[in-house]
Amino acid sequence: MSLVIIGGGVIGLSIAYYTSLAQPGRRIIIIDSEERLLESASGFSGGYIVRDWFSPAVLALAELSFRLHRDLADANDGRRQWGYSESVAFSLVVEQSTGAGSDGETKTVRGEDWLLHGTSRAEVAKQYAAIPAVESQKQDQARQARKQDDLLRLDGSPVWANVPESGHLERISSPSGCAQVEPRELCEWLLQQCQAHGVQILLGTEVRGLVRDGRGQVVGVEAERRERHPQGGSGRSRRKTGQIGEKLFVPARDIVVSAGCWTPSVYHTLVGSPIPIGIRPLPGYSIVVRCPRYHRPIMWLHDQGQEIEACHSIFCPPTSGWTYSPEAMARMTRAGIPEIYVAGLNSEQTPLPRLASHSRRLMDPSKMRDLKRTAVALTGRRPQTGTDAVGTVSPEDDLEVVREALCFRPVSESGIPIISRVAEVETSGGGGLYVASGHGPWGITLSLGTGMVVSQLLRGIAPSVSVDAFALGPPAMKPKPSTLRPDDPVPAKL
Repeated sequence: MSLVIIGGGVIGLSIAYYTSLAQPGRRIIIIDSEERLLESASGFSGGYIVRDWFSPAVLALAELSFRLHRDLADANDGRRQWGYSESVAFSLVVEQSTGAGSDGETKTVRGEDWLLHGTSRAEVAKQYAAIPAVESQKQDQARQARKQDDLLRLDGSPVWANVPESGHLERISSPSGCAQVEPRELCEWLLQQCQAHGVQILLGTEVRGLVRDGRGQVVGVEAERRERHPQGGSGRSRRKTGQIGEKLFVPARDIVVSAGCWTPSVYHTLVGSPIPIGIRPLPGYSIVVRCPRYHRPIMWLHDQGQEIEACHSIFCPPTSGWTYSPEAMARMTRAGIPEIYVAGLNSEQTPLPRLASHSRRLMDPSKMRDLKRTAVALTGRRPQTGTDAVGTVSPEDDLEVVREALCFRPVSESGIPIISRVAEVETSGGGGLYVASGHGPWGITLSLGTGMVVSQLLRGIAPSVSVDAFALGPPAMKPKPSTLRPDDPVPAKL
């Protein structure tokens, strides 16, 4: 009955959480190569959640996951536990010159144009970006007629967001279709719940292969305690696994690979398939700042007429101030501290490190300075010009930097996640090998839906949404021979 999950990010934790709820007596083990969890995208992402900015293939999973995020927050005080909040998205719309001189033509560029290219939010169909659930004119008039929060402009945009002189902010979503979390805090809550349900965590441990019985059926995985890195922390969830290099036989009826960008290498280690699994790493820089103009929750008039606490996100096109498509997401921590996450500067030339915790070694200081300048341009103190627009004078840097990061997001070649059973691998207990990865920049959004669907697949019941579109291709697989069999002498068994 054992379930082994390889990778303890938000996808692995979600799978463990929903499986432990549905099968309370089942033994669940998460194996992660790091000394502590959340060293990659799950711990350093923006935490933005949307319902319908997706192509038809992903839409049902996104809608399921959005509902699960809302329901989980409602049932467990998510606002105070992991900063869950409704969110309102704005697009920065800018007029740019396309010719030389004063008679040159101009074109309009929009902040959500990057949605078509997959560089920041990955493979989103234009109809879902261009026709969001915007509020009606009647609701706009009602907002303007009431006393509005002084942290909002008359158009409903947040005062912390600077607007270039040649542009304006245009609302592209309402709180009914967008939400915000502090992703590390969400993962920590899921981890806490998993441990309360009896889920075991093996940290600093790497899988070495599948273990097969005399009939060739999989009965578990072979794992090994890796050498501890000097900068690694033990983490509160670490389980002692013996000496460095000690091999472990971990029995398993089912095995799920949810190792993010490291999924292809783990898959190859287990299966030995020469065909790539179709996931590539997308490295991206981010910075979290605190801004004096965002010092408390902002009240927003909801679609139904009541006031709610809401966060705001700004999506920007390339402009004269930056060459990429930045995004700024205001959010609240569980301690009630407002902060703004700024990202969008990707660096595809950066190689994937062997361990996620090594990412900080690869950070390019010049790129981080570039992103910091963008954060100041978007959220710094505006010059006193008498208008909301930022003219030729650059905003002043009055921001407090909370965290800088480089993380790698797993992007599939198809642009949609892989949620699939590997048909060629069967276990002696009637289970199998599964892959759940390739969510790109939408890992937090799709995490809970993925967790529930995989837990249903593991139980052999029909999933809440079809996973046909997420199937792994049928490579001609040659199972990798095991270096360890259950009837061999082993130093440890978990």
